[in-house]
Amino acid sequence: MADPFSDRYWTDEFTVTVADLERIENRIRETCKAQDMTTLGERVIRGRLAHGADMSETVQLPAEGRVRRFRVWDPAGEWHVGDPVITTRVLGRHSHDVKVGEIASVKSDRATIWLDGIRDPAIYLRAKPGSDRAKNWYASIRAIVLAESESPELGRQLTAVSLSHGARVFALLQDALRADERFVRLAGRWFLRDLAVRPSADQLRALAWAMLKLDQPTPTDGLVEYVEPPLAAGDAGLFGLYLAMREHLELFENADPGQRPRWRLIGPPPGCCTATCAAYDPESYVVFCLPDEALQPETVQRLWEVGLLPAVV
Repeated sequence: MADPFSDRYWTDEFTVTVADLERIENRIRETCKAQDMTTLGERVIRGRLAHGADMSETVQLPAEGRVRRFRVWDPAGEWHVGDPVITTRVLGRHSHDVKVGEIASVKSDRATIWLDGIRDPAIYLRAKPGSDRAKNWYASIRAIVLAESESPELGRQLTAVSLSHGARVFALLQDALRADERFVRLAGRWFLRDLAVRPSADQLRALAWAMLKLDQPTPTDGLVEYVEPPLAAGDAGLFGLYLAMREHLELFENADPGQRPRWRLIGPPPGCCTATCAAYDPESYVVFCLPDEALQPETVQRLWEVGLLPAVV
């Protein structure tokens, strides 16, 4: 077994172990907080550098392999929305911040990236292949890796490994988490299914009625405020809402592909309501309801079908 301070270890011998996932489970359970891939990957890498190779049982990954591979940000590379990416930022003279992210949008001159732990997306400028900007970027990454790998400081060694071998480490770790039913991912963060507190039927019903007034698809965390009574606090409630919405596809639909869902209502909310104004069938002119009239589910369904339900309630 090669030394974790050597390239050979990370290139040929590193695997995600059962103990790695147990440590991740324990950390999430202790804090009751979701963990992003940057944090989880750094904990695994730091553990190898501090304690040596983990000789415990290796996690058996699915035969089909990963969906999208990780890459270090390349300004001249080809990128698509949803691609996982590893980036670096200069924090000081001898300090660099390595983060995992996800491509949010791509234009000819720039890419917008969701970075772990940062609420607003970051903008990274693109470059033409072979351009001076691209060459300078590659040279800066090589210089960072060389300087950090020669440092005796564990934190700087971690940066070197993350940039040199993070594409493999983070990919294997994500595959292991995805294959393990204990874990669930939302917007780049991982949580435990058994800690998620699902909303009640009444809470989901209240959310569905509130979503009638939303003009645009909304991220999961943006829907929390519309649930009455309030969800369980923190990530337990947020991930519980996410899992519940995935289970009720007759009501909620993800408007975006990938792991950062934005939800829209695709069916009439369940139950009854009270009309705020009169409405009639635009084809038959049959009156559906009058102001302050209680609407039964069949009337709610018809109003939904003709697109009048949001205006009536």
